Amino acid sequence: MRMSSLFGKTLRQAEARGSTGTLLLIRAGYLRWEPRAWLPLGTLLLRKGAALWRDEVSPEAQELSLQRWQNACVEEAVLAVASREIASYRDLPAWLWVETPAEASSCTHLESGTAASITLGFYPDAEAIEEDLARRVQRVEAFLSRCGLKSAGPAHPGGWDWLVPVEDGDAVGLRCSGCGYRAPVRWATPNKPPLPPEEPLPVEEVATPDCTTIEAVANFVGVPKSKTLKAVFYSHRDGRIVFAVIRGDLDVNETKLAWALDWAPLKVATEAELFMAGVVAGYASPVGIRKGSVTVIADDSLRTASNLVAGANKEGYHFVNVNYPRDFQADVETDIALAHPGDPCPRCGLPLEEERGVVVASLRRMKANFTYNTSTGGRAQAWVGLLALYPERLAEAMASVHRDERGLVWPEDVAPFRIHLIGLGEEGLKVAEELYRELTGRGYEVLFDDRDESPGVKFNDADLMGMPVRIVVGRRSLAQGGVELKRRGEERGTIVPKEELFARL
Repeated sequence: MRMSSLFGKTLRQAEARGSTGTLLLIRAGYLRWEPRAWLPLGTLLLRKGAALWRDEVSPEAQELSLQRWQNACVEEAVLAVASREIASYRDLPAWLWVETPAEASSCTHLESGTAASITLGFYPDAEAIEEDLARRVQRVEAFLSRCGLKSAGPAHPGGWDWLVPVEDGDAVGLRCSGCGYRAPVRWATPNKPPLPPEEPLPVEEVATPDCTTIEAVANFVGVPKSKTLKAVFYSHRDGRIVFAVIRGDLDVNETKLAWALDWAPLKVATEAELFMAGVVAGYASPVGIRKGSVTVIADDSLRTASNLVAGANKEGYHFVNVNYPRDFQADVETDIALAHPGDPCPRCGLPLEEERGVVVASLRRMKANFTYNTSTGGRAQAWVGLLALYPERLAEAMASVHRDERGLVWPEDVAPFRIHLIGLGEEGLKVAEELYRELTGRGYEVLFDDRDESPGVKFNDADLMGMPVRIVVGRRSLAQGGVELKRRGEERGTIVPKEELFARL
């Protein structure tokens, strides 16, 4: 590519918005903010990242092109196609690859507002998916290593987000400075110390006028919030009310909740929906709730709490001495609690610290919504593993991590071009022109600065754009019998005879 014909220019300054990496991408001619657009150089960078991901993580996946899918999320659209094509155990395992635009919706809490390269793997059973995903997690780590990035690996049965630490990133993680525990907030495991054991007491109804919040009822009854039962309501798209119950001093993690319900799309329930289900907002609890009208998801913290205060499903009243599972049952019991900065580390107990970063990839697992014919003549439910790369977030993370005071420093495997060739002066440009043809003829990816600009402008642009190798052809290098060869991170270049250049490269 000749810089004289490259669409997009470098900028000496950029508007101060976004992360450091985003600002560098704008200044170096990869990205424009409004309207948000990846220029040709940036588009090539994104394609390089996606191609490397595909080769490293899911080379066997076959590409699927979704044309339209009527309000369904991406995963559901692919599942709808797969359910028609996968009929037998002979069709499994299978892997599909799909590119999704930034505006595509997701039902598995993938990163919103960014394009994604998604691989969906279909498996015959839980054992097969666990075995394969374990290998693919290692492949993701190898991919990140080739990008020069580090991130904590999966540690939750529902899925994971690979969060690359970046000081001014838009995603939040938690880390422990003591034992090294690290996790994205939505997958972090909170430390939930058990409350002091008590002998279960009989349930009693007490009047609690105008006490519609956890804090109000705890103060009125005279107990800490940890001795209350919090109820959070969501509506399922099939019309059911999802009743999430958790200890009053904890918060519900919506990602974990969706996973516990096989990634069912949820939204906060309206008062009308609660009324139709017989739920009294502000005074609700699962005690005595009409079976079939709601799905109850209980946090495992309730197993180590006794004699809680919970709603009586009656305006102005609460129950005291509610115990789980004596007084109500849950359809699902699991960890649905949200961890916060300052909470005790689940491993060593030291306070967790907030860590900003960029989520570059995600892993999800779930049961498929279709069955297949087994080898024994029966029917079984398939499993689905989902791996997603966010090329734009990857570019932002790499730009934030791989930089110096002069500009970007791309890893060789993902750089838009491996070589930045600079010709200086009439004689240098003439020799560089011949070298450009020879380099590209041998298959090298070359960005050739053939512009009529000063050496300072050309060197500054080369440093800002960040290609791994720089070759300078000018009067000085030719007088010394060759060309100047320099890696982007090095302070000084080396004069190499032209006949030795390709061996050195």
